[in-house]
Amino acid sequence: RCGPDQAAGAPTGALGEAYFWGLIETRPYMRARAALAAALYETGSVDQAVEHYWELLRLNPGDNQGIRLSLLPILLFQGNDKAVEDLLSRFPDSPMAMWLYGAALHYFRREGDSTSARRWRDQAKKANRHAPKYLSGKKRIPKELPGPFTLGGEDEAILCGASLAPLWSETPGALEWLGS
Repeated sequence: RCGPDQAAGAPTGALGEAYFWGLIETRPYMRARAALAAALYETGSVDQAVEHYWELLRLNPGDNQGIRLSLLPILLFQGNDKAVEDLLSRFPDSPMAMWLYGAALHYFRREGDSTSARRWRDQAKKANRHAPKYLSGKKRIPKELPGPFTLGGEDEAILCGASLAPLWSETPGALEWLGS
């Protein structure tokens, strides 16, 4: 067994890193580290936040915490295409709107109206039809964001818009392409 104090090193224990989240004793550490990463991001220490998020994914490759949903928008804002593609390849079947709309934007930014970009866009629209209204600003994102959300629901679309709308609006032609 490996305890939270061993997490900064190489905690493999008898069951390996993939089981780190499976140990109930490690979850407070993982939650605290995720909160630290979020606080670092909010206070402008973006590179440090990214390092913590990647380490959390290393410790919990199944991403039970949804770290990928915090990391993807940051990597997109940074324009770090290689890291975005690495992250997307780790979770190719993630059904969340933020994931799918983020991937669609990434491929549109890199390739324009490509087959790959259209595939991600179409998948995103099927997963959450409400999100384009929040991404485009046609619907306002409320000041108070929802907590838990329903896949495909308006609450999920609000969270997606809160994270990705600035990226969509600053990418030339992206909103028009999204609407097509």
